[in-house]
Amino acid sequence: MRIWPALLLAPALALADQVIALAAVGWACARGQPVLVHAVHVAFFAAAVATLPAAWRDWKESRTRHAAADERESFLAGLAVGSAALSVLVIAALSLPTWVIGPCVR
Repeated sequence: MRIWPALLLAPALALADQVIALAAVGWACARGQPVLVHAVHVAFFAAAVATLPAAWRDWKESRTRHAAADERESFLAGLAVGSAALSVLVIAALSLPTWVIGPCVR
């Protein structure tokens, strides 16, 4: 099963995105480089999106089989897809104020 990055890593990436972006604001604004904060959001967004394809493939493959063990695999794969998709949406939603307002507004 290739679902574990989507199930566990994607939510961790969403949390790490906020922590690292917040930590980078002071440094980036002091040096006049607010684009660094945007780069942090983009990097974590891309990493979270990268966890989706393998889980999606596992979910699609497990739905074609009809055994009790395969139903559990299908459920976990679907849960992984949902977890990764929600994490991607969280990263996008929480980075939106940075894009609209800007990180260095006083």
